[in-house]
Amino acid sequence: MHSNREILERLPKNDEYMSGLVTGFSMGEGCFALCKRKGKDKIYLSAEFRISLKKEDKFILYKIRNFLKCGRIYFSNKAVTFAVTKLIDLVEVIIPYFDNYPMINVKKNDFEKFKIICYKMWKGEGKTKEGLERILSVRELLNNGGYNRSLIMEEEYFGLL
Repeated sequence: MHSNREILERLPKNDEYMSGLVTGFSMGEGCFALCKRKGKDKIYLSAEFRISLKKEDKFILYKIRNFLKCGRIYFSNKAVTFAVTKLIDLVEVIIPYFDNYPMINVKKNDFEKFKIICYKMWKGEGKTKEGLERILSVRELLNNGGYNRSLIMEEEYFGLL
């Protein structure tokens, strides 16, 4: 789908305060993930960048969303989450942003693996069993192997391809 398309970076305007805010909250409360989702009649993989905070701090996430010009805000009982799930936004906004304003903590390693996953998905590698296996092997390295991670069994591959 995207393999022949050029990546157009859509970086936000240079703003030291907002850049520090985004990078800082990402280091503390951010997460890079590859999630298994169930659609109507098939399973699919969704790359996701998110920051979750207490509901009282929702204004911070609205500032981040307005600055990056992508993503959505979700509410749960006690938390509010800013999430970017559209692959085009991850490839054109989130990845170039963190390449330019890198994290300096352990999450930098997760970002590097996440970037590999997103580029593989962008190139359509998830459409073959071999490509899907490569993507899932990188996923296993994300977030120290993950916790409460939903495994994808080989018999489920047909739903992803």
